[in-house]
Amino acid sequence: MTHVPDEVAPGVHRVGDALVNFYLVETGEGLVMVDAGLPAHSGRFLDAVAWVGGRLRAVVLTHAHPDHTGLAERARDKAGARVWVHEADAPILVDGPTSSVVHARPERPLLPYLARHPAAVQALLRLGHGGAFTADRVSEFSVFGDHEVLEEVPGRPRVVPAPGHTPGSVLVVFEDRGVAFTGDALVTIDPSTGSEGPRVVSRMSTHDSARALESLEGLATLPEGSLLLPGHGAPFTEGPRVAMIRARATGVR
Repeated sequence: MTHVPDEVAPGVHRVGDALVNFYLVETGEGLVMVDAGLPAHSGRFLDAVAWVGGRLRAVVLTHAHPDHTGLAERARDKAGARVWVHEADAPILVDGPTSSVVHARPERPLLPYLARHPAAVQALLRLGHGGAFTADRVSEFSVFGDHEVLEEVPGRPRVVPAPGHTPGSVLVVFEDRGVAFTGDALVTIDPSTGSEGPRVVSRMSTHDSARALESLEGLATLPEGSLLLPGHGAPFTEGPRVAMIRARATGVR
């Protein structure tokens, strides 16, 4: 079965499934993938590239959690795409997908969430089944810092620091498309609780929740009409300032 990607904005295509989003962006110099899903998304990824057409040139990661990096090494090794990550999350890529519990240790233990939230159990099982914790380590990658424009990436995306979920979480902004990829700095469904609406991911998966809430201020730097494209959940169409206000009001579970 061929999986046709969802075009969420002109030249911007959402790939993945109901749990995890990643994206392909068309540019005049080739395709850019923002985040890299799970190894189990390989078929969807190949279908999406074939459907959209063009050569995959780069993978830009919003952060280095394993449900966002699963196909990064395959894209680098097989397609020749250059992988980019914030320097603060680089140690996770160096040490492999399970090392995020060391380099971005969650604030709260897993078991209480599994006991209280069936969604947490389902999400963990689906991530494991999808290969999140056994994906190939990314053997070569490039790093960027805060507030950089990635001149060597087609489309020249701008990165806005949004630390908290992980130390190196960022927003990836394609100004010409009017979109900002928020990764897990802002989601519209928290897979660990099943809660919907713009929010920060629960402490089960977030390294520093106070900092994550503070980092929502980065949304205020975006043009008001920006479409927000999260790592989990549907696009948020009501603008970055509304998203920031609602997420702060919701807080962190």
